Amino acid sequence: MKGYVLKRIIQSLFSVFLVSTLTVFLVFSCIPRQLVFKGDQMLQKLANRPDEYQDYKFRTWKRLGYIDYMTMKEYAQSVYGDESEKVSASLESGSSFYERFRADMQAKGYSVETQPLTGYLYAYKNIPTMTRVLKWYANLIQIDTPWRIHDPNNPNLKRGYYFTKDWNGMPALAASGTLYKYQIWIDGEFPFLHQNIIHLYMGLSYPSYDGVPVLDVIGMGQGRTDRREITTEINGIETTFYTSIDEHTLKYKPDLDRLDQNKFDDHYADGNNIYQDPSMMGTSFRIGIMSLIISLAIGLTIGVVAAMRKDKMFDKATMAYIVFISSIPTLLYIALFARIGMKVLGLPDKFPFLGAHNFLSYILPTLSLSLGGIAGQALWIRRYMVDQMNADYVKFARSKGLTQSEVFFRHIVRNALIPIVHSIPMAVISTLAGALITESFYAVPGMGKMFPSSISDYNNAMIIALTFIFTFISVFAIFLGDILVTIVDPRISLAARKEAR
Repeated sequence: MKGYVLKRIIQSLFSVFLVSTLTVFLVFSCIPRQLVFKGDQMLQKLANRPDEYQDYKFRTWKRLGYIDYMTMKEYAQSVYGDESEKVSASLESGSSFYERFRADMQAKGYSVETQPLTGYLYAYKNIPTMTRVLKWYANLIQIDTPWRIHDPNNPNLKRGYYFTKDWNGMPALAASGTLYKYQIWIDGEFPFLHQNIIHLYMGLSYPSYDGVPVLDVIGMGQGRTDRREITTEINGIETTFYTSIDEHTLKYKPDLDRLDQNKFDDHYADGNNIYQDPSMMGTSFRIGIMSLIISLAIGLTIGVVAAMRKDKMFDKATMAYIVFISSIPTLLYIALFARIGMKVLGLPDKFPFLGAHNFLSYILPTLSLSLGGIAGQALWIRRYMVDQMNADYVKFARSKGLTQSEVFFRHIVRNALIPIVHSIPMAVISTLAGALITESFYAVPGMGKMFPSSISDYNNAMIIALTFIFTFISVFAIFLGDILVTIVDPRISLAARKEAR
């Protein structure tokens, strides 16, 4: 059993690795890099300033990992020093530094070109696709240590860990010299124990949410900021102020302004805001989990009852529903259901109308996402139970005088638990797939809506991150299904299944 579980974990991780690698490779190799500027308004504003326009494009490509890029001024600063007078002299027309820059860069494999107006030189070199893939994995897991920050203006920065309390008075492990101040802390939000020591980094979002790490985009709250009153000690003096900053996200900030000095007694002053609405990830998980529960509960119940009443009115109505849902496009029945819900029940057909804090906002998206799952679960369990009705053990149970209900619930339903558990992974995967359409239709601010939006905006980092997350959830659901089978029926041995394979 342990060997099988370990093998499946390795297989699952390899599957996630394979899909993620293929996605990164396809994104960087098949999507022309010029398309990443589709939604960038800044580039349009620079259209009448050719030098700045060109420089902005190449710096963006460098930031996104497509190229290495260097201007002649940057090269002169690296040679002579940032404050040297030789830097300005090297940029003057006729300077010999032009040819030196060209020769040095071309020797390193760079292409050298000239700015349209100033005539300054710049050099760039394409980064091979496989190198970009390897860099993505090299930066995927980031570990925060007391030696991570190197600030030339703060050479005496203390480094190490210490125990303290956060603004809520809860105990926390903090550090100095790390990127994040709070390393481990406790609060009342699941999973209650949190950490900043290990982070996943999947690149920066662009052009939407420009410059923000993609996991922060889908993981941070939304809507209005939530300001609260804080009383804490600043330089040994008890201070009260209002803020929307989450102290647990405080990062090292080299230069403190006056407002920072009023709230912080160290350089950890750069934090994320607390928002009133849940994050994209939180919103999607709320709807997804509720939809999954509804799909399994209602679908399996309907399937069992339909099998018990085979060829009767309820069974015929169930089959009609299954055929209807299966035969028409998903978007069509979602639109029809939304229309009925709005006109008959008075429910909002767009999530933002009432917002994330109103339960009514979740009803139509959740039920719409459940419609296909209910049909699939009902069809699956009905077919299985109808097939089992003619099995020998059922005939024997009837010959003993058991009623139809007793036969179903004592024998058939019990044996049906195994295929029910096997259907859970597919239900999870179907929920993820349906969320892409449902969240877009109802304008739900979740990950499902973000995926097609990222594709249309060529937000490559977001596409890769969401693919990674969806793949991980799907693979984990399949792995969990195998484990649950052994819990439901201890007679099943995964090790035996492995040997049979």
